[in-house]
Amino acid sequence: MGIFLYLGEPKDYFLIDRLLGFYRCNAAKIAKKQVRQSRRDEHGNLRYDGEIKRKKGDCYMVDCVVTGSDQGTSDNPKFSLKSLFEEQIFPLVESLLKDNYEGFIPVIQGDNAGPHIDAEYINYVKGYCLEKGWVWAPQAPQMPHANNLDLAIFPAMSRRHSALLGEYSNTEAPAEEIWNAALSVWKDLPNSTVARGFILGKRILNEVIRSKGDNTFLTRKDFHSDVRHDFEDTFNGIKKKVRVL
Repeated sequence: MGIFLYLGEPKDYFLIDRLLGFYRCNAAKIAKKQVRQSRRDEHGNLRYDGEIKRKKGDCYMVDCVVTGSDQGTSDNPKFSLKSLFEEQIFPLVESLLKDNYEGFIPVIQGDNAGPHIDAEYINYVKGYCLEKGWVWAPQAPQMPHANNLDLAIFPAMSRRHSALLGEYSNTEAPAEEIWNAALSVWKDLPNSTVARGFILGKRILNEVIRSKGDNTFLTRKDFHSDVRHDFEDTFNGIKKKVRVL
């Protein structure tokens, strides 16, 4: 799910993705019984007689399935995108518009993954955007190059994430380590990488239009977007290079 602010210039609109945060898909669950830490005994057998991990009635967080609007149950909680937008993302966007981005128009860009086409979720997001004068602009099916996350951010994060988890190359990394590495990569991701992705996506779509819907040009070695040629990196993102004639 990509969210950005637009005011006609490519200077600041990428910042919205950075300011809204990076969310782990988890939810609260209530323990039905006491659970102890496991250990291996001298014979290699697994024993559950270590320190108490949680007691009956304790609330703890579990990773869960992403849905459009279904929050699940206390026994089987789910991560609802509708709740995420309603309780966290939209209020954050509202505060950003009041504080530093007055006059900008938020653009909500989703793909066609299962949770993103949930009817209750879509009706809520579309209705909220219509009421606020924001833009709901889902990408066309099978067009990951129309979404900055799929086009630039996720590939950049994936390479760095794999490098951080290199020590687990022959074993499965613990879930907490996977999450901590992903969060670290997100925090260290240069703003310029996010900004260039938006410019790259716009130029790719312009080429798709010129090619009458064909996107095979993406496989050509001679295709260049010239983003690096036209823009230079800054601390907050990118800016157009000044050409001296």
